[in-house]
Amino acid sequence: MSSQISAYISDETKNKFESYSASHGIKKAFLIETALDLYLNVLESIPSQFIDRQKIVISDKTFKNIEKAENSEPTEELISLMQND
Repeated sequence: MSSQISAYISDETKNKFESYSASHGIKKAFLIETALDLYLNVLESIPSQFIDRQKIVISDKTFKNIEKAENSEPTEELISLMQND
């Protein structure tokens, strides 16, 4: 017996999903069921105290600042901080 489910997903995830399905010749229903089964098996194998379900939401401006900092050289202060035990 099979059942139908419905969920809202981001456009980015939908595009990746459809692209993967088409390029690998995998039916969407099979891909969804396999992905959910794998994900749930992993969740069941990890003790619950090690699963962090929090999600951080940041603005576009903050994301751009993080991206800019990620692509820049570390400051002397950061190097010093990371070298101290």
